[in-house]
Amino acid sequence: MGELIGNDIIDLEIPISPNWKSPRYLNKLFSSAEQTAILDSEKPEISLQLFWSLKEATYKAHQRQFDLPRKYNPLSFQCEIISEEKNKFQGIVRTNNQSYFTFSRITRANIHSTATLEKNINTSIKIFQDEDILKDKLFTEYSLLLKEQKSNLWIQKNKQNIPQLFSRNLNTSQVFSLSHHGRFSAFAIALMNS
Repeated sequence: MGELIGNDIIDLEIPISPNWKSPRYLNKLFSSAEQTAILDSEKPEISLQLFWSLKEATYKAHQRQFDLPRKYNPLSFQCEIISEEKNKFQGIVRTNNQSYFTFSRITRANIHSTATLEKNINTSIKIFQDEDILKDKLFTEYSLLLKEQKSNLWIQKNKQNIPQLFSRNLNTSQVFSLSHHGRFSAFAIALMNS
């Protein structure tokens, strides 16, 4: 099985809550340091969505790492941006004495983030504007990676409702991360380092 990964995508055409600047709203989702970073940024609405995306991607990676039931408390994920270059951001998100490395890309249309335990994980990330083709494209990607026919692959959720990919002919399960929001869907696979 590859490294554990989480990913999140945000469609920037979907408006955020109109009361997003209220302390009551912000205090439920973001630490005081995160709120300061958001409100002091050039584009606070984009920063808010970036931090949310980091938390979501890390939640998915953390849930997979520890086989946790679905229980999401955004305040338990503390985000920090460590580098920014044009529309690319690297960060660290900490939760329960665990650190995850994040990578995000912002376009005019969306924000996409991934979270992994190791900093330099080789990943395969695909973003689509049609959710209906997401699983087919995931099977195509794994078919190439595993040198296995698509018809021999299937997805099954574990007891924590986390999807895993299985192969009829290979004794392996593959962990991946799916995300959907508005017009966009994405998958992320952490590839084995060779």
